[in-house]
Amino acid sequence: MPPETRHLMDEADIGSGEKSPGQQDVERDELALGGEDASQPAGRMLQSGTHLARIIAVKQPDDTFEAQVYVRLTREPEIAETYIPAGMFPTEEEAWKAAQERAERAFRENEF
Repeated sequence: MPPETRHLMDEADIGSGEKSPGQQDVERDELALGGEDASQPAGRMLQSGTHLARIIAVKQPDDTFEAQVYVRLTREPEIAETYIPAGMFPTEEEAWKAAQERAERAFRENEF
């Protein structure tokens, strides 16, 4: 009998009621859609159909802000996110706005 592969060792047993790490990620992100998520205090979650977008405005050392967008299917874990840079901005407000606009464009154009 072939040895069990490493990726199967972290999976939940079927019918056990356990959740795999990927299922836990998805559940956390779906809960974050209703409000702020303590594990991701700087990020905001958006949803369009079966896709999630996590948007972030990251302060840079030169006091500008980088707008970042991460999109994925709701059923996929965080490690399956597609990163989409949305630019550098002089203010945090502009970075949040740009990140949201870029996420909405990713939803419209199916950029995953």
